[in-house]
Amino acid sequence: MKLQARKDGRFEVIGVSGSADAQASGLLKRALLDAIEGGSTRIICDLSDADFICSDALGALIIAYLKARGRGGCLRLANPQLNLREILETTRLNRLFEVYATVDQAVARK
Repeated sequence: MKLQARKDGRFEVIGVSGSADAQASGLLKRALLDAIEGGSTRIICDLSDADFICSDALGALIIAYLKARGRGGCLRLANPQLNLREILETTRLNRLFEVYATVDQAVARK
């Protein structure tokens, strides 16, 4: 898994490429929490290049969501591939996270 962080307006966008498996989930969690602790409480996790996400990585997203929300921010998901959308639906996490088709749509939402 590779992570790439960038700014897009008032959002920190963290792009995930490859497989967010059990080994990589710690890196994802650290990147998300570092962004929040660094003052970025409005985060978009761009999943357009992610091909797998394990339960540990889902847990990292939930922890970051709760921490960002506790600081008045948000964590949004953008462009999850079909298999990831199915995981979000099966786990009902699509009800927790705001999921957008693109990063631009996630940024545009107030």
